[in-house]
Amino acid sequence: MLIESTYIWQRPDWPIWRWSTEALRLPLSAAEDARARLLDKLGQLDDEHRQQVEAELYTRETVSTSAIEGVQVDAAAARSSIIRRLKLGVAPNRDWQVTDQTRGLIDILADSSQNLSVLTKERLKAWHEALFPSGRIGLMPILTGEFRASAEPMQVISATRTGDRVHYEAPPSDRLDGEIARFLQWYNVESRDDRLGLTATLRGCIAHLWFETLHPFEDGNGRIGRAVWDLAMMQGNPQQPSHIARIWAVSSVIHRRKKEYWDQLESAQKGDLDITRWLSFAIDCVTQAYSEAAACVDRVMQVAWFWVRHRKVALNERQRKALNIALSGDALDDGWLTNRRYVKLTQCGSAVTASRDLAQLEQWGLIQRDPEVGGRSTRYEICL
Repeated sequence: MLIESTYIWQRPDWPIWRWSTEALRLPLSAAEDARARLLDKLGQLDDEHRQQVEAELYTRETVSTSAIEGVQVDAAAARSSIIRRLKLGVAPNRDWQVTDQTRGLIDILADSSQNLSVLTKERLKAWHEALFPSGRIGLMPILTGEFRASAEPMQVISATRTGDRVHYEAPPSDRLDGEIARFLQWYNVESRDDRLGLTATLRGCIAHLWFETLHPFEDGNGRIGRAVWDLAMMQGNPQQPSHIARIWAVSSVIHRRKKEYWDQLESAQKGDLDITRWLSFAIDCVTQAYSEAAACVDRVMQVAWFWVRHRKVALNERQRKALNIALSGDALDDGWLTNRRYVKLTQCGSAVTASRDLAQLEQWGLIQRDPEVGGRSTRYEICL
C-alpha cells in the first residue's frame, strides 16, 4: 500500500519530463567549460600518465559508488585489480584481496565507459549478474540477473525513532517490462535525436533519475543506475578522444554529498515531473567531477616532475618505495610520512633506520618537516 505521497510514475503524464531551459543554461555551460578544460589537460599527457589518471578515476568510482550503498571496498586492492584487468600499467597481483562483487563492479564500470553500444534489457541483466555473482547478499539469496518479480512493494526505507519511514516506492513488478521498454526506447533512440538538443550531461542526469525511479532489481539499483549515467555521458561525447575512457568519477562527488543526493532523488520522485532542481544538482555534481579529475591530472604531472627533478638523487630502495607509496592515489594520512609509517611501509624493522632515511630525504630537499608538530608526532610532507 502506497503511503506518504503520490509518486511520479503514478501521474497521468508520466514519463513526460519537464525542466526550465533557462534555469539550466548556466549550470550546463559550467559543466561544458569544466569538461573542455579537463580534455585540454588530458591531451597533454603521454600514454603512461594518462593510464595513471584513468586508474585513479576508475578506483575512485569503484570505491565511491559502492560506499554510497554502504559497501566498503579496499581502494589499494581495487586499484591493483583495475590496472591489471584494464591493462593500465603494471601492478602487483592483489586479486585475493578483491571480492567477486568488486571484480564484477569493475567489469560493469569498464563496460559502461568503453562499450558504447546500445543499452538493452540483456545488458542491464548481465551487469546485475556481474554485481551479485554468488546469487546472495551475505547469506540472503537474491534474484540475480533478472528484474524483480515479487508482488511485495519495492520500497526505499529508513529507520527513525518513531518507526520506519518510506522515502519512495517503485512501480510494481508487473509493470516493469513495459516501463523498462519505454525507458530504453527513450535512452537508445529518442534522447539521441539531435532535434531534441539534449547534451550528454543532461541526458545522463535524466537517465539516472528515470532508472532509479523504476528500481528494477531487488538490489544494486544505485550502482547500476550510475553506470547507466556513465554510459549516457560517454555515448553523447563522440568528440572525446577514443584512447581516453573514464575521465570523471561522479560517484566520488555524490558520496560526499550523499544526503543531498538522496534528498534530491526523493523530492524529484515525489514531484510533478518538473525535474529542474534535480537536474541542477546532478549537473553540478558532474561539473565538480570534471574539476576533480582535472586536479587528478595536475597531481599526476606534479609527481612526474618530482621524479624528473630528483632523478639523480641516490635513493636507497626503502626511500624510493616509501616515496612512491606516499605519492600514490591510495596514500594514507594524505601522504604524510612519519617514522612509524616509514617503518611499516618499508618493513625496515628499525625506527633508527627510518629516522636516518627520513633525515637524508629532508637534507636532499625531497621532504620537509611539518612545523606545527614535533617530537614523536614529527611528520614530513613531500616537496611537490
